[in-house]
Amino acid sequence: MACKCFKEIEEKMDARMRKHYGENAAEIDESSFANQVYLFEKGDFCNVMLPYLFRFYKRKKNGDLEQRLTNGDTKVAINYCPFCGTKFEGAAKEKESAH
Repeated sequence: MACKCFKEIEEKMDARMRKHYGENAAEIDESSFANQVYLFEKGDFCNVMLPYLFRFYKRKKNGDLEQRLTNGDTKVAINYCPFCGTKFEGAAKEKESAH
């Protein structure tokens, strides 16, 4: 990653939350940013994505709206660190082989 902000903030938040809840937090199950993704592409990407909600009603064949709400939610990739402003460079450029 272009910067270490997410790791540093995660460590600080974990320490702050543990201090705040003290002994009431008998066992920690999870302490991290939500919406983390695993990236299988080489390069410099942010592994946390912003959730984007998109809920809608489909139209039936007769023109009426369905009663059921459809979830079309997705996630938006972050191109710049929201903490320090460093740009994530994206996909690694493959070196061209000389022929």
